[in-house]
Amino acid sequence: MNLVWFRSDLRVRDNLALQAAQDLGNTIALYIATPLQWQAHDDAPIKLDFWRRNLAELEQSLASLNIPLIFCQVDNYTAVPQLISDAINTWGVTSLHFNAEYALNESRRDHQVIKLVEEMDVKTLVQHDQVLLQPGSVLNNSGEPFKVYTPFAKKCRIMMMLPGRRKGRSNPSGLKKKPVRLPAQLKLHDIDWPKANTDWEKMWPAGEAVAQKRLKQFCSKAIKAYKQHRDFPAIAGTSTLSPWLNAGVISIRDCWRQASMEESGEGAQTWKNELLWREFYKHILFHYPHVSMQKAFRRNLDAIPWRHDKKEFKRWCDGQTGIPIIDAAMRQLKETGWMHNRLRMITAMFLTKHLLIDWRWGEKWFMTHLIDGDFSANNGGWQWSASTGTDAVPYFRIFNPVTQSRRFDQEARFIRQYIPELADLDNKSIHDPGLHKPESYPKPMIDLKFGRMRALETFKK
Repeated sequence: MNLVWFRSDLRVRDNLALQAAQDLGNTIALYIATPLQWQAHDDAPIKLDFWRRNLAELEQSLASLNIPLIFCQVDNYTAVPQLISDAINTWGVTSLHFNAEYALNESRRDHQVIKLVEEMDVKTLVQHDQVLLQPGSVLNNSGEPFKVYTPFAKKCRIMMMLPGRRKGRSNPSGLKKKPVRLPAQLKLHDIDWPKANTDWEKMWPAGEAVAQKRLKQFCSKAIKAYKQHRDFPAIAGTSTLSPWLNAGVISIRDCWRQASMEESGEGAQTWKNELLWREFYKHILFHYPHVSMQKAFRRNLDAIPWRHDKKEFKRWCDGQTGIPIIDAAMRQLKETGWMHNRLRMITAMFLTKHLLIDWRWGEKWFMTHLIDGDFSANNGGWQWSASTGTDAVPYFRIFNPVTQSRRFDQEARFIRQYIPELADLDNKSIHDPGLHKPESYPKPMIDLKFGRMRALETFKK
């Protein structure tokens, strides 16, 4: 009997661990809920609800392949190895299969599982399913990991063109087997999920079919203008596939393959560059585990005297800064669990540069609200904006949110959508903090020129 341990790979299509298990014969599947670990990792309720609904879809998909999905729950990762050991003994498992995760807590958990399982004389097969290329395989000419995105992406593209790349099967077939029962197993609804909002399911429907449909629609239409439209939050110019990709409801290989069908277009090339940014940050996580410990990638910048002003931070969180584009973006996050990528950069840079507030506060806030909260991408993005990370923006390059607003939301359609109290203002004055704003809207919390100069002086020191 072969055991597949599902984590952040909630699909049957093109799932390397599932395929490897099925190739060996009869297969059963396991999902282990860890509520206290979710809490420690700041996983957002909207994200956990998305997992829950996708697990329900996965259970049905596996059942159609004659593979039972067993649900169990423990508090945190420390209890996982023993649970898996018990499951192996109960079911007579001869091989354990799972897809690698690269954050520090997850890799330590997996190391403990592998150690215990190997002592039981059971094979463990780990697949690198989250990435296009296995971490550790993309190195520079000196045999070192890349610290800069552009040469990393160039090397990845070369390696992706080489023959012998492993391709996942699109539609694995199940094998007949006897029903399997575990005494401690739960029903999906018995797990301690956080309270859900009924609107979430409407905004973010679950399932592989939904993800595949979105991918195909994007690649057949919007991807052609992706390069031109991707920075404009009022335009549906991005794929918005990140929630499904982060939960593993769709594979990174499917995304790459589908985009490659439009290879001649610059839109497809640009979107593939974004997929490689995701790849880059996962490789960084693998090679430099200190970024999982709330440390700056550039260790010398841990000494920056960040401000820890709770009142100012709360105004930023609540979308009450008095800077319209910032407030609209922060309100979008609260209302939808998602934020446009251009706005993630603008809001992060405003917090870390103009307000000089610790990037780790913003990183945590995003994780506790994002449906697509992925540690590597979120950490990489925040450290990029704070100029503490790999390939980060130079500290002296500071986005002016008003300039960004005028450039990427020229007609203020996005601002009006999330700040209705400003809807009646003209397209010129609506962008400017404090200019002809109604009493119901807050005055700007900081002079942008002052904030910029303070940040420059702080970083110089």
